Parts: sequence; C-alpha cells; structure tokens
Amino acid sequence: MRTFTRFVPALVLALLLSVIFVPIQPTQAQPAGLPFRYFPETGHSITFAIKTFYEANNGIALLGYPLTEQYVDPTTGLTVQHFEKGRVELRPDLPADFYVTVSNAGRELTYGRAHWAFEAQAGPLHEGYYYFAETGHSVNPTFLNFWQSNGALRMFGYPISEEFYEININTGTQRLVQYFEKVRLEYLPEYAGTYSAVQTGQLGREWLINDPYALAQTQAAPEIGLLGTATTGYAASIEERIHNIARATEMFNGVVVPQGAQYSFLAQGDFSEANGFVEGYAIVGGELAKVTGGGLCQVSTTFFRAISNAGLQITERHAHSFVIDFYENILGFDATVFSPWVDFKFVNDTPGPIYVFASADTANATVTFSIWGYNDGRSVSYDGPYTSNYRAPGSAVWRYDPDLAYGQVQQLVHGRGGMDVNYTRYITWPNGATRTNTYTTNYLPWEDFYLYGPGVTPGS
Repeated sequence: MRTFTRFVPALVLALLLSVIFVPIQPTQAQPAGLPFRYFPETGHSITFAIKTFYEANNGIALLGYPLTEQYVDPTTGLTVQHFEKGRVELRPDLPADFYVTVSNAGRELTYGRAHWAFEAQAGPLHEGYYYFAETGHSVNPTFLNFWQSNGALRMFGYPISEEFYEININTGTQRLVQYFEKVRLEYLPEYAGTYSAVQTGQLGREWLINDPYALAQTQAAPEIGLLGTATTGYAASIEERIHNIARATEMFNGVVVPQGAQYSFLAQGDFSEANGFVEGYAIVGGELAKVTGGGLCQVSTTFFRAISNAGLQITERHAHSFVIDFYENILGFDATVFSPWVDFKFVNDTPGPIYVFASADTANATVTFSIWGYNDGRSVSYDGPYTSNYRAPGSAVWRYDPDLAYGQVQQLVHGRGGMDVNYTRYITWPNGATRTNTYTTNYLPWEDFYLYGPGVTPGS
C-alpha cells in the first residue's frame, strides 16, 4: 500500500530538522558482541538482524545514524526503522537473504513529482552514461561506480530520475543529484577525486517530516541494558531432545516485543517436523509420551525464568505435572507448553521494546535467555520456594523400545515425590510502587522411567 506524502517548503523543513534532531550527550560505548548497538549521537539503537545488515553494508556511510527505534508501520504492518539517509524494513515474506530490506524512500518522496528528470527516456541522454532499461534512466560513470561498489540494487535500487541540480534543504546549496528507488545520490565537488565526492542524501530525515507517526518515534530512547537472564541445563538428555532444544532456541533468538504488547510463546512459530523438529519425549496427559518437539519445555522454562527475573508481567504460566530434574534447582519455577492449549504469555510493561537474546550451548548442555530493554529501575526479589504435602513416588516404570541397541537402557525420568510449592516474586520500582505474585505449583509423584532394548530384563 502506498503512503501519500506532502512536500514541505525547504526553509521550513530545514528549520524543523535542526530542532528535532539535536544530538544528545555521548555515553560510554557498549561492549562488542552484543546483539544491539547504541548510538549516543541520536539516542537510538540497532538490534539483531538490522544491526547485522547495517554493519555488513557500510551502514554509517550509506544509511547514517538511526533516528528511531524499530516500530511497526501502521500503514504497512511492517517493522521498520528510520535512519538519516533511508529506512529499513523487516520482510518475513521474502527469502531469508532479504529479510532486512532498504525501503523505497526515493519512490516514496518523489511520488507524483512533476519534473522533467523523472520522465522515462528511450536511451541515455549523454554519451558514456549507463542506461537502465528497467526504469528508462541513465547514470553517469561517477554515480555508477559508487552504485556498483556499495550494494547496487540491494542498497539503492534502480534509478528513477536523470541527474539534475537541486537545492539541498540542509545546506541551502545547489548540488547535482539523482534519485534511485531507495536513495538519493549527491555529488559534492569540494571532495572531487575522493570517495566522499558521492554521498547518499538524507532521505530518512525528509521522510520523517512527512510522516507524523514516524516523527513521533524520534524521541531519544534510553540506552538498552540487560533486564533479566536465566540459564538451565539439560545434561544427559537424549539426542532428539537436544536437537529440539537447539532448534527452538534458534527460533526465539532475536524476538522483539513492542512496548505494551502481549507475547505468546506458541504464536512464535511452527513446532512441527516441517520446521525442523523431531519426535522426543514429553509429558502428555500426565504420562511420558513421544511427541514432535519433545524438549520444548526446556526452552519455555528458561524463557519464563528470564522474563520473571526481568520483572515483566506474566499473564499465563502452567507448571509441569511433575518435578523435572532439569529444573529442580528452583522448585516451582518452570513453565510447560503444549500446542495449542498450554501456552506461556507475558506483557511487555517496560517503557520501550524488549529484545530477546537466546542461545543453546550444546557442548555444555545449557540454554540461556537474556532480556534486554529500557531499564525503568525496577528490581526483582524472591521468597522461597516453600514445599508442603510431600507424596512419595511409586515403583519404577520400564518400557521396551525396539530402536535401542541390545542390552541398552536409558533412564528418561529420575523419579521425584509429589509436593505443593509456593514461590513468591516481589517487584519494586524506584518510586516505591510494588507488585507481588506467587507461583503456585502442585506436583504429582513421579516414578523412575526407563527405556530398555533387546536382551534387558526390566528392573535388573
């Protein structure tokens, strides 16, 4: 869907730009290797896929500094972020290599513009210019070299005008320019003979002025910080479970939850064989059974703990039926999921978006979730866990598995007694406001559970 824009007189636009985009004071740089990067020059951050794209494509020179955080464009429904010289958008509908795409700022800002330079030509207007039949425009050798050396179609798109002279709204000087689908190239004669002679124009800034909703996103944001983290272990898991844990963790790495939004674990994606999951063991109806995606609860539990430690509002959490040895380091602090009925949900009640960084360390059999966002000063503490009403487990359960080797035995469950558990979370804000919630869990007794192959006598 096209957004129609209205042009603002150059002098007014220049004054608005000078007022709106005053740099804030620099702060200490963040350590390398984090999934985000903060720019004190404008008070905004780039994260995950956009950060990767930006740093791989000379973002400083071609896109400039970020002018907004990521936000959802209400017209297109796409997640976008404005930069000084353009806008990028996340396109899950496109192949993976084009998930991050530079928006068509050139087309957006010149739509309906009546100027001879935007009229398609039958061929090049000047000798030595390269003609693009796709759009009917030609490019001079200097602009063409810059286009070819800096990403070509991926970063600039096709030319949509001829070169012509235009008054630069930021400097008031006349420059030779040419519009492309995604950018505007400008020639700076004072840098003739150097790389800086050709630069991308500040279409990102100009777009903001014509888009009130985008303009409202430009307020400088706090520096992103760690809100909460959690790690769980899965040593001695079977191969299928290890595979599913790694696959699911990969799906949640890079999730961005907007301010005020409710997030659903199950809504994140498809946990089927078609999406890379295999059969593994899970608790179904109070019993251990083979299901596609077995091991997913390791991921949901780790995610839940990280969100809880970050002090976010949890709106749906279901405990396991039994004490699971992987999570018993903190009893009553787990979260099971089972599509489509049993979900884990939370609301991002922080003052900005949150960013989920997830990783599975298969060598050390651990999963880690870290929640990053704007720290409003809230702190989290816990009381407990407190247990009561203990019930002893019954006799061990043995199940034959013809896929196991001769004489092989696998213990899938280390039996635990049943019990009731209360674990209370306290959240405190700097102004003295508090929130308290108790995770109440009723674990059933659970017997040792073994799989055995040919040649094994159960119970031996």
